[in-house]
Amino acid sequence: MDGLDRLPPWTTTGVGSLPFTDPGLAANHAAVAYDLPFCPQLPRLEGDMISEWLGADPHLCGWSPERDRERPLAWEGFLDQVARRPPAHGLVKLQVTGPATLACALERRGDGLPSRADALALAREVSAWLAANASARIAELGRRGLDVLLLIDEPALAVFGADGAESVWDPLRAVAPAWGLHLCCAVPWDLVERVEPRVLSFDLRVDPVDRRATLALNRLIAKGGRIAWGAIAAHRQEHAAHGIARIDAALARVPAARRSSLVTASCGTGRMSPGREYEIAAALSDVARRMRERPRVSPAARPASPGRA
Repeated sequence: MDGLDRLPPWTTTGVGSLPFTDPGLAANHAAVAYDLPFCPQLPRLEGDMISEWLGADPHLCGWSPERDRERPLAWEGFLDQVARRPPAHGLVKLQVTGPATLACALERRGDGLPSRADALALAREVSAWLAANASARIAELGRRGLDVLLLIDEPALAVFGADGAESVWDPLRAVAPAWGLHLCCAVPWDLVERVEPRVLSFDLRVDPVDRRATLALNRLIAKGGRIAWGAIAAHRQEHAAHGIARIDAALARVPAARRSSLVTASCGTGRMSPGREYEIAAALSDVARRMRERPRVSPAARPASPGRA
């Protein structure tokens, strides 16, 4: 049994970015406010999810083999927090901006790549560099007795395209004890089924569960996967009731997910206010508590009709 299998249903976690400018405060919040601690990304200090990895100068891109990216500013604080408060389930989460998304950014900087083959080759090269970076952090956490879920954030996958992308994440999958995809774009369900992430994190507001999603999610769960429902829109004044309504609608289609669910915001809160981040963390905790308190529904029971979000 790995760390992912030890997670209780309705574990809360953040998507990745937080709005703080104090790395120590960010690390403390990520470890205390959420059930699954994560090393926070700090866009107010490190730049957005692209510049965090590539830098602002296209001639000094972080993905180059000649340049080793420094650890995140919150890294040491995160290590201190998980040493003081090791999670009972023994799992922590790391995030990386995905190779397809970074390849799209590099393509724009280079005025476009001449072919799909070149785009895929670039993404695979970036993936190998990301894997080398992530493996050092995973090893350090492993020496501290912690398992790692590596979540790959791919908001540009809808632009990059799913055709031929199955092997893009191979280097990252090879170094991660458990891995997942975070997709705040439209989810390419056929690709998800082919690559079989252990965790699929997606925005329920953007991509509610339809018939195609139902098939893919049931297959993912049958193979031991988990779903991280992006239930509360970070950029809107939404709270626990919105998240519960969306999850109820999803569970009506995928009841097997009840024991295999995590709950998150729709995306990171790095560009929100600290106050909004505190609201979201509290709302997610409320959603998780209320879902755990519900009696288990027998397969023959008809689910209640969910309210509108």
